[in-house]
Amino acid sequence: MRWQGYRFYWLLAGGAALSAAWPQSVRADEALEEITVTAQRVSERLQDVPVAVTAILADDLDERGVRQAGDITSAVPNLLLNSPYGPEAQPTFTLRGVTTQDFSENQSSPVAMYVDEVYKSVGAVQALQIYDLDRVEVLRGPQGTLYGKNATGGAISFYSRNPSLTAYDGYVTAGAGNYSDYSVRGAVGGPIVENGLGWRVAMLYEKRDGWVHSIVPGVEPLNGVDALAGRFTLMARPSDGMTATLKVSVSRSGGTPYGAHALNNDPNATGFSGNIGWFDNGAKYAVHKDIRNDSVSLKLDWQVSAHATLTSVTGYDYGWWYEKSDDGGLPITARLDDPNTYFSSVNAFSQEIRVASHDTGAFGWLAGLYYGRESTHATVQFHFFDGYFLNFWSPQVPPTVISPANLPLFGFDEYNSFDQLKDSRAVFLNTTFVVAPTITLRAGVRYTKDKVTISHFYALEGGLANPGPVGFAPDGGITWWTQTIGALPPGVTAPRTFFQTGLAPQGLGVVPEFGQDTNNVSGKIGVDWKPGEDLLTYASVSQGYRGVAFNGQAYNDPTELTFAGPEKLTSYEIGLKTGFWNRRGVFNAAVFHYDYKNQQFLDAFTLPGGLGTGFRTVNAPKSRVDGAEFEFRAKATNDLEILSSVGLLHSKYVELVLHGVDRAGNRLIQAPNFNGSLGVDWRFAHLAAGDLRLFVDGNYYGKQYFDAFNTERIAQDAYGIANARVSFESSARRGFSVAAWVKNLTNRQYLAYGLNQKDPDTGALGFDYGLVGEPRTYGAEATLRF
Repeated sequence: MRWQGYRFYWLLAGGAALSAAWPQSVRADEALEEITVTAQRVSERLQDVPVAVTAILADDLDERGVRQAGDITSAVPNLLLNSPYGPEAQPTFTLRGVTTQDFSENQSSPVAMYVDEVYKSVGAVQALQIYDLDRVEVLRGPQGTLYGKNATGGAISFYSRNPSLTAYDGYVTAGAGNYSDYSVRGAVGGPIVENGLGWRVAMLYEKRDGWVHSIVPGVEPLNGVDALAGRFTLMARPSDGMTATLKVSVSRSGGTPYGAHALNNDPNATGFSGNIGWFDNGAKYAVHKDIRNDSVSLKLDWQVSAHATLTSVTGYDYGWWYEKSDDGGLPITARLDDPNTYFSSVNAFSQEIRVASHDTGAFGWLAGLYYGRESTHATVQFHFFDGYFLNFWSPQVPPTVISPANLPLFGFDEYNSFDQLKDSRAVFLNTTFVVAPTITLRAGVRYTKDKVTISHFYALEGGLANPGPVGFAPDGGITWWTQTIGALPPGVTAPRTFFQTGLAPQGLGVVPEFGQDTNNVSGKIGVDWKPGEDLLTYASVSQGYRGVAFNGQAYNDPTELTFAGPEKLTSYEIGLKTGFWNRRGVFNAAVFHYDYKNQQFLDAFTLPGGLGTGFRTVNAPKSRVDGAEFEFRAKATNDLEILSSVGLLHSKYVELVLHGVDRAGNRLIQAPNFNGSLGVDWRFAHLAAGDLRLFVDGNYYGKQYFDAFNTERIAQDAYGIANARVSFESSARRGFSVAAWVKNLTNRQYLAYGLNQKDPDTGALGFDYGLVGEPRTYGAEATLRF
């Protein structure tokens, strides 16, 4: 890790928002030169950081081997990832114990994700590929008075590189690795009109076999990658006071789907008594996924007066997400939990306008408006026990009911379809007042009005007609469906006594349109004290808000058409930022306390009649998180840099009753008591032609739970991951580099996601659902810069 790779900075109210303050305040060509910023420049920026925020530059992303969004967790304290759909799809972050493990396609995360300042709401628009980035920023703690969308947990922002307006530049990187991995990525661009108009094109292609192997013959390895992405950027500067940046990007992700791993298998319940290795499973098929994202964004920066700058960010996204999976992961013909199909399409539009003061003396301010509109169509189809005759297969149908063909039905299948429209409007204000040369007061407020509307909702339940599925095909048999949730025609009192095929309303229509409107006022106050040039302390109280969440897992009864209430978080934080050793070292610390109300999460329960696992989105009335973070970096010599971080958490539910049992005292989901990292960047040879470098880092995570029950058998015990990269970098500015890398050096086995569905009150399926973490991967790459 090069010293210049980390920058820490924060919005002073007399400037622009965090997302606008850097690098939009400098010229595009100057931004490229900032990649070589000195340790002194970093230390100077450090002094103006009254919040916990980390920025990682492109070079450092390369050295850490960041190839997908979740890989950044190793660089940020108290940041974790859960992956309910495996690599690439719907990365769900946990920040300081704030997260959601709800895998429904219509849910947004309490940790907001942005790409080029455009909010990415749901999974279908979050499957981005990491290529040609300028930096990644991670803001820890509630966010809402500066920019974008409300967030209880924080914000993670990805910024792609802008073109230079003074000179052409470009690069091509080709790589290869195990699991038949090969990739090509690159970019080129420069001025069309010097200092006035420039362009840049970037692309990525990667193909890799999966690393979860099925013990069923003939099934492709799962977790495969087949990704193609491109981005075109056009930047114009018609005058010194105005800059316009247009970005158009397209991505396509294919390859085999995620590989579910059956944990804690009970042969008496599942009928399977064989052994399956940790990086293997029993998937009976591998239908390729289809994830697409098309996006357009336009950013305008306009200095409207000597003391004010206007920023406009407009974004549009179209997302498409299709996956069909064998979630049982067991090689048995009678399917316990498969085939399952997940599909969603999303159209999202957002508009943000900010006006920020500058050079206004002791008082500074930023005011903004935000509007977001997101239309999501979601469908899910679950299959439980297909191949088994269940004479009580639907809880609302008498056991004697059979299909119109007078045949018994097999299995218990669920399906729903609905449209969700979210409309969010907000106004926010952030101010600062310098009361003394070393003391600054800060205050901010935000008003939000959210509206969620659900339309075209209906749900079906059914079973397969005789003789049931045969073999391992993912779509064996014809399902006879009956409608379980839908509008009842006049005079109809027993809607579940007739059946027909086809995934459409079965004659009962759809639920009338319904929804919820909510509004919220949240704020932030704080004070900074800077007693010396290399010392900053701060204290703040801030609030975060997340709107209602519709239960996308409603299948069985109209009473399941519910919303989890809005969640709110109040954060109390004090922090310290120091520079030392002639600004060759940095030490940062933060201590915080969270009062968390109505945290949203997914609850698993057993369907009536013991017919599988049901889910519902619920709230934990009250939770608490206490924590601390420490970051230390030092340039020990000109050739050696040491970097480390530590995150401490003590989290618990203060009020929570699940399934009639008081769960108060349980730890929050994915909130380990300890996590830490240690890295060394060593230039071990300095030659006339270039430098030989070694980067080694290790990350350690304490024990964590994947559900609010704190189920021990699917908990992940403490574990560590080590990575390494050795490289040769030519000394010429437009030269080349070659590197070899390895991730998960010791091939550590760990869980990436777990779901309790074995207990009598969570599904009684005879096994738990899990996704295992990525095994050892390694490879080499070469880069040519021109």
